Amino acid sequence: MKETRKLAQNAAIQIIGKTTATVLGVLTVAILARHLGVEGYGQFTIALSFLSIFAVIVDFGLTLTTTQMISEHEADEPALLGNLFTLRILSAIIFLALAPVVAIFFPYDNIIQLSIAVGSFSYLFGTTAQMFVGVFQKRMLMSRAVMAELANRTAVLIGVICAPIFNFSVVDIVWLLVIGNGIQLIIMLAQTRALVAFKPRLNLAIWKTIIKRSWPIGASIFFNLIYMRGDVVFLSVFRSNAETGIYGAAYKVVDVVSAIPVMYMGIALPLLVAAWSASRTNRFKDYMQKSFDFLSIAATPIIFGSIAVGVPIMQLIAGSDFTQSGQVLMILGPAAAIVFWNSLFGHAVVALNKQKIMTFGYLAVAVFTVIGYVIFIPQYGMWAAAWMTLFSEMLIGLLTFAVVWRISHYFPSLKMLSKAVLASIIMFIVLKLLADLHIAILLPLSMIVYAVALTALGGPKPKEVLNLFLPEKPPISQP
Repeated sequence: MKETRKLAQNAAIQIIGKTTATVLGVLTVAILARHLGVEGYGQFTIALSFLSIFAVIVDFGLTLTTTQMISEHEADEPALLGNLFTLRILSAIIFLALAPVVAIFFPYDNIIQLSIAVGSFSYLFGTTAQMFVGVFQKRMLMSRAVMAELANRTAVLIGVICAPIFNFSVVDIVWLLVIGNGIQLIIMLAQTRALVAFKPRLNLAIWKTIIKRSWPIGASIFFNLIYMRGDVVFLSVFRSNAETGIYGAAYKVVDVVSAIPVMYMGIALPLLVAAWSASRTNRFKDYMQKSFDFLSIAATPIIFGSIAVGVPIMQLIAGSDFTQSGQVLMILGPAAAIVFWNSLFGHAVVALNKQKIMTFGYLAVAVFTVIGYVIFIPQYGMWAAAWMTLFSEMLIGLLTFAVVWRISHYFPSLKMLSKAVLASIIMFIVLKLLADLHIAILLPLSMIVYAVALTALGGPKPKEVLNLFLPEKPPISQP
């Protein structure tokens, strides 16, 4: 029971921290969108989206591999962490330095080119900081990682608040991200070294093992990012900065929301790895079902809510210039919800150590989606990008589920999902009936209606939600 309480406490800390970070992120977007306008926000979005592709190459699956390898039985944590750290720094220097060079061959203006060059330092700090998250996940000390992220978000928000006062340019805003990620890296590095006495190492045998384990994850994430960030890149080539800014504002909201399942699966992944590697299949399936229920409760209202009030939400966040962003959000909202389930089955694939199989799946989805971008974005612009994003998320969800079901024979019970759907429909009807109310009133009201409806339908009580992914009792023996 001590493990259960600690796990629940760790989950609560992460949820509170991620909720706070989400609020800070939304506030940052709100100020930036109004300050930069659709043109400037488009330039900002293009630069960060372009860099994110290189950041994935830098990571090459090392973040998930770190969590996976140090969570296994009898892992030599100092040696693994030292070699992972050295490998990460080396890959960052090589690939992030290429980003500004490659950008020269794209039809970007000087502001975007300079933003990419400056932003490479931000991604260097950010990707390195994220590598250490596994250390805290393993020890259920995520409060330390959460505090580092909040320090980052707070520093950036303070800088963004000053942007209208001092008339910061797009490049100045990117420098704020460099400072914020730098702060997070310093905190994460200090906290990690307090737990693990590691130092940079270069052991070719360990490097070979790490690369062998990480490349399928890295390739999968890269292909995943091709279809997730390719929309903005193709928009930036074929359409205007302003249209990219309108699309990017809606996508930023999706990015913020999508951080929730990643956070949750950060808690669950070490548990899934430990259960499967120890051949505790019943416990593995228990974690999967409780996670599926939790994520279903969180994701389902996003689908109905974004369709019902997508436009007023974006007007509230970004201003009247971004009204069309709300229409885009009505398509991207369901895509964001699907990311919740995709995150579950994608992380389960890692826990099952079947990344190689899914590499081909991610590649196939990337190819189909890029073909769709090339065919439809030049003519239909951001609408094609949004629909192709939704299509790709649905397809990858089916593929990851198929792999998990085939290997573990886990098939989720849909009982909790059906209750969440019914509660969301009730919420949707209420939102439509009260559409004349201000969105600032509708949002908290919709949450209350959904929670009450879900409870009335036999769903978990609010205080029980945190424990959904935990086993009902610690198993004494494993069949």
